This record gives sequence, structure tokens and C-alpha cells, in this order.
Amino acid sequence: MTGCMTLPPAAPIIYLTLVGTGEPLLRMEKRLFCAAGGLGIRLEVEIRKDVEALGNSLQQSLAVLHDGKLIFNGLHRIEEVESWLKNLK
Repeated sequence: MTGCMTLPPAAPIIYLTLVGTGEPLLRMEKRLFCAAGGLGIRLEVEIRKDVEALGNSLQQSLAVLHDGKLIFNGLHRIEEVESWLKNLK
């Protein structure tokens, strides 16, 4: 998925794993890319649809992982995503 704006090649990159399926996965993916684009951050997102392979705690919902740690569980507002990305930057 392309971001909401074009970023320069030198923009910092954050690697995330997005776990889930269906419309919630697509909505969260768009929110992640739009929030990152607005902050001048590039994302590399691995999408995992095999939720059960990642453990029982993630089986029932959408999840965003960074360095193997759970960041978001469920669909979050873009403002929350932007706030988290600002703190990470």
C-alpha cells in the first residue's frame, strides 16, 4: 500500500507487523500509512493473516507489533497512531 503522501528516500523507516484479516486490517493499514506519511516517516509493514500462529492472545483481533511487542490491539484512531509514531521517532 502506498502512503497518503510521497516521502523522500531519506525519510526514517519504521518496521511493523500488522496481524489480522478483513476490513479491520485494511482500515488499520491505511491509518498507519497516513499517520506515518503526515509525520515524514516511511513504514515497512509485514502483514500476517495467520493469526493463530502468533498465539492465543492475538487470535480474536487486529494487532500491530513493533519489534515483536504488541503496540495496538484492535482498531485505533489515527490520532492515537500519530501520537505513538511521534514518540517513537
